[in-house]
Amino acid sequence: MTTPGPLPTFLIIGAQKSATRWLRLNLGEHPDVFTAAAELSFFNAPERFAKGTESYSAQFDGWDGERFVGEATPGYMMYPRRRRERSAVARRILATNPDMRLLAVLRNPVDRTYSAYVHHLRKGRIPTDVDLLSYVRSVRPREDPLHVVSGGWYHASLKPFHRLFGDKLLVLLHDDVNDDPVSVYRTALGHVGADTSFLPPELAEIRFGNVPPRESGLRDGEGSYKPLTVTQRRELYGYFRDDIRRLQNMLGLDLHAWMPPSRSDRRANLTTAAG
Repeated sequence: MTTPGPLPTFLIIGAQKSATRWLRLNLGEHPDVFTAAAELSFFNAPERFAKGTESYSAQFDGWDGERFVGEATPGYMMYPRRRRERSAVARRILATNPDMRLLAVLRNPVDRTYSAYVHHLRKGRIPTDVDLLSYVRSVRPREDPLHVVSGGWYHASLKPFHRLFGDKLLVLLHDDVNDDPVSVYRTALGHVGADTSFLPPELAEIRFGNVPPRESGLRDGEGSYKPLTVTQRRELYGYFRDDIRRLQNMLGLDLHAWMPPSRSDRRANLTTAAG
């Protein structure tokens, strides 16, 4: 007789290009935790959800009875273009498991936007002669099928999950993954219910980052990447300012570190360096 597959006890819902794969892989190293090897896209695909949970559970290939089961699909919290779809994913998850634990990793939306741009550039979805700012200016964010900007509208994306799941939603910050991966990992383990004393041997290795932070910029003539200027970062930040303010209010987070330097900050730094 074939052993039926499990249903997840936790989901990593996003954000895209924000270390979700790092979190999935390292959670899966825990002896009491199993994570699916790929994005399953069950709750954000109506045709898959309509097939029922039996087809979903069958995709957790390799499960060996681990108590805590999860998968990571960054598309679950991707901002939908249609208003009526904005809470559909959260409602489907709640209907499947009201006790589901959710985890979201949020990255500075300007950096996430650039990483998404590079990803789509490499996939051939954006022409190689179109730089990030040119692309952003050319398309309305709400109508962009690639979600280059809207993928960083975290308040709008997380609001339905926060409303329906409350403290069952854990929000982590990409900066903390870089600065203190052990604390982030243990916090995530505690949230899903697993023993927090276990640490994977390669936890601190940030795997599968699309572009290292020092290279976050625009393509130059030789195909490499140069940092965004302060002016460019300020322009991009304008697409996220209101959403970040609402996110801070909703979650009680201080996200001022995401703000680009002001002109006065830059002048002060230049004066200090000259002195």
